[in-house]
Amino acid sequence: MKTILKAVRLILTAFLFVVLLVVVLQKFTNNKIALGNIYIFQVATGSMVPVYKVGDIIVVKKTKVDDLNIGDDITYVGDSGEFKNYTITHRIVNKRFEDGKYYFTTKGVANTTEDPEISEKNIFGKVVYHTILFSLVGRLMTNMLIYYLLFISVGVSFSYEILSPFFLKGDDKKDE
Repeated sequence: MKTILKAVRLILTAFLFVVLLVVVLQKFTNNKIALGNIYIFQVATGSMVPVYKVGDIIVVKKTKVDDLNIGDDITYVGDSGEFKNYTITHRIVNKRFEDGKYYFTTKGVANTTEDPEISEKNIFGKVVYHTILFSLVGRLMTNMLIYYLLFISVGVSFSYEILSPFFLKGDDKKDE
């Protein structure tokens, strides 16, 4: 039983470490790097309520533009008007193909007006998952103290799991 609990603890710690690594990597590279074609974003406005709330964490997967359809939620970088250089997650309301390129019009579920049209080059990908647990963690991590405490505790726990077999010998292990 102790072996199973230890294995579960190790798997959970490794999983949290990988998620934290992805979040930190994307934060410091400004989402320029995708891990396994996956991006993680935090919803910043209420434009997609009730689908996504402010602070929710969404998982976005790079998707071929031919596979994107009206009704899909996508994340993209705006290139004009008030959207310029902002990362937006909105729903596709129109898709067209012209001169060998796809163009999309999107709109927030809670918005009354459509966004300026974007081209395929602006798109990160399609929203494939909305996580409730990580959304709660994401909201907590907006507080920098909690952010660093969580980062340090997961890092220390992960380091302990990895390094303990090298430093704990026979008698020390029986207390576990």
